[in-house]
Amino acid sequence: MHSAKQAIAELLEFKTMEQNTRSMRPEIQPSERAAHVKYEIRDIIARAKKVEATGKKIFYLNIGDPNKYDFIPPKHVTDAIIAALREPKYSGYAPSQGDQDLLEAIAKMESVQSSEVFVTSGLSEGIDMLFQALINPGDNMLLPSPNYPLYATKSRVSGGLDNLYKCGKAWVPDTEDIRKKINQKTRAIVVINPNNPTGAVYPENVLREIVNIAGEHNLPLIADEIYDRMTLDDDARMVNLRKITKDVPLISGNGISKNFLYPGARVGYLAFHGEGLHKIRDTIMKLCNARLSVNWEMQRGALAAFTMPDSHLVEAKRKLRERRDITYKMLNEIDGIRCEKPKAAFYAFPEVTSPKFKDDKEFCYSLLEKTGVLVVPGSSFSSELGGKFFRLVYLPKPDELKEAIGKISEFVKSA
Repeated sequence: MHSAKQAIAELLEFKTMEQNTRSMRPEIQPSERAAHVKYEIRDIIARAKKVEATGKKIFYLNIGDPNKYDFIPPKHVTDAIIAALREPKYSGYAPSQGDQDLLEAIAKMESVQSSEVFVTSGLSEGIDMLFQALINPGDNMLLPSPNYPLYATKSRVSGGLDNLYKCGKAWVPDTEDIRKKINQKTRAIVVINPNNPTGAVYPENVLREIVNIAGEHNLPLIADEIYDRMTLDDDARMVNLRKITKDVPLISGNGISKNFLYPGARVGYLAFHGEGLHKIRDTIMKLCNARLSVNWEMQRGALAAFTMPDSHLVEAKRKLRERRDITYKMLNEIDGIRCEKPKAAFYAFPEVTSPKFKDDKEFCYSLLEKTGVLVVPGSSFSSELGGKFFRLVYLPKPDELKEAIGKISEFVKSA
């Protein structure tokens, strides 16, 4: 009989052999397209957590989530969700296209038939679906530079090629560059207005010129207007593309994440306008069927958002305007930083003019390690900026915002 010592020794030997065998097994490799999945806005949090583990306070100025600060969704929206939670009907699968009442409310806003509307899990899912529906390997969607990084990621995962149009003074699109960048593989022109990451609001004459260009080349327009109620100044007039497209095909996207301060609800939509989009619309319907449905209770909250007054925006925009003004003033007082004044949303996109930093990533990563201020490198929003930029959110309360930007100032001075 084996002694207890021998039994333990044999067990340890077996475990060692098993571990060695495991280590000899080849690593399972992900797909090639997975290498294109990047989202620096959240990916950078891993760096911040390491710095935070050292005991340093982190100023999270990377994500546009108003609910991390002192903003909350309107009460009538959350009340509608609570009521839906108490109704057994809404605990089942919702219709794949969306709750019929919600479809009709969106259709009224967008001036289309409800059959032209699709509810998505946040506008992000809508963006994903559009790339699946439109892009073959080697194709491109014409994107603004800079742009929301999900667009470039979804394009690359779909096998699409980068094709960026310049945005010039005050981050307004350069329409001549749009003309130059259109090629035989261009499938659509994307307009993000108000813009993330810059906070720019596009003038109507520029939007009309983009519509004309799209019409000349028989290209659909994709309008990301998720911040369309978030303009902060009287002179920043928001013009929805649906008001001026006429016969040019348009797919407009929106939701309740930003305008209604409820990103966690994950309710967005796509609305189809004009002729020539029937096959794309049918493909979106198939994709909606395949993913089953969007959370029904949250859709009832979105219905309340779109059918009741948006009076919550008065106080929300007052706070944002104050914080925007603090950010704009303090950033431009730093020798080595220059910033256009944001007109909407809750982002600033400053340029680092100081020669002390070789690129935007060196600036952002060093800033994080030395001060705890977390911002996102501008190159995450475009590969063709031609300068060193970063995006920060100005959602924190004034005192915390001043402390964070003060640290940026000290960092640039001491670099």
